[in-house]
Amino acid sequence: MILRLSDSLARALVVLASILIAAWLCFYSTRAAVARYGAEGITERRLELATKLEPENPTYWYALARFHQFDLENPNPELAKRLHLKAISLDPLYTDAWMDLGTEYELEGDNQEARGAFQEAKKSYPVSADVSWRYGNFLLRQGDQVLAYSELKRAIAADPHRAASAFSRAYRSNPNIEQILNELLPAQENVYLPVIKAAADAKQFAVAQTVWNALMTVHPKLTLQDVDALVVPLVQDREFLEARRVWDEGVATMTLPPLLQPQLSVVWDPSFESGANGAAYSWRFHPIEQGVSIGFDKTEHTSGGGEQSLRLSFDGKHNPNLDAACTNVNVQPSTNYYFSGWIKTKDITTENGIEFRIRTFNHGKVTVTSTREVHGTNPWTELDLDWTSPADAHAAQICIAREPSDNPDVRISGTAWVDDVNLVPKPMGTHKP
Repeated sequence: MILRLSDSLARALVVLASILIAAWLCFYSTRAAVARYGAEGITERRLELATKLEPENPTYWYALARFHQFDLENPNPELAKRLHLKAISLDPLYTDAWMDLGTEYELEGDNQEARGAFQEAKKSYPVSADVSWRYGNFLLRQGDQVLAYSELKRAIAADPHRAASAFSRAYRSNPNIEQILNELLPAQENVYLPVIKAAADAKQFAVAQTVWNALMTVHPKLTLQDVDALVVPLVQDREFLEARRVWDEGVATMTLPPLLQPQLSVVWDPSFESGANGAAYSWRFHPIEQGVSIGFDKTEHTSGGGEQSLRLSFDGKHNPNLDAACTNVNVQPSTNYYFSGWIKTKDITTENGIEFRIRTFNHGKVTVTSTREVHGTNPWTELDLDWTSPADAHAAQICIAREPSDNPDVRISGTAWVDDVNLVPKPMGTHKP
């Protein structure tokens, strides 16, 4: 049958049907929009509006349940539980509702119902890291260590950022680090590193070092920042030997240029070959400091086989008193050392040029020993001295330094290069040929 639109009655019926359909769509779309508006609110009234307008939508019942569950001023856990159950009745696979319901049961002391709720959450979303995390923590609180570790390990594997928190919680109830490493933590670099950092920050150095040893077995590729996360706290706690051990193991995992370290030299990077700046045992400097530009220079170096030196360029506008670049070293107490470093200068003005300083800090006492200074224009020149470490010194700082001129109106300009800085225990120390 063909509808002929020329017929006035047929046209009227079509128009009427269109209006009714449009009104129906408008009503339901408006209602849905108002319900969404209510559900996006943070007040009980708006959330209740959403459930009234869309009573078959489990999301709105869940939102209202969470409101009552976490209302700090007027919490109503019993109502929250009923609302969670309402959401679940509309959607039996509502994972978040099951987990929150499990938390509510646990807070009530009904651990059997809580376990059942978490298991339902697990069934509804078996690969969820969040479900494994919350279920695992519940099991850990219940003392079900084996199953807890299994669930938490799944969560950590999916999200390694959870590793430190999981380790900390497990360690509080079970100080067997080896068991935690074997059963809880996946053997991954990105899992071990946050655990090491958290333990080091908490000064749990035995824990941090044990996890560090495990990290070394997975052949990681670390950064200086990764290594410093443990080395710096160890240095601050005066665990110098352990700090240097960790440093040496950590930097060995990196792809660095060969470092020119004479035998027994305690300086990690004597010739600036690593290009590193700012780490625990590397050189540390600011690119601009009191009118001095500081950086690596591949066009100048000694004949010792290196490929670059450290350049200091003075702008002629300042009279700085500065330690331009420093590096930390470990030393033995009351031990004789031979220090040497090489400097080249070009047009360094003022009577005070570039020198080296060796500084120790012990129980509030600072000792400083300096070489002679170099100014003007000079070829590569060795500055050296014999140095004896103080009786209680286990660490020292070597700096490239400059004393200010006695005349405050004098400004220093020119350029200096530094290379091959070493500190060697005597009698093994010898002058560089």
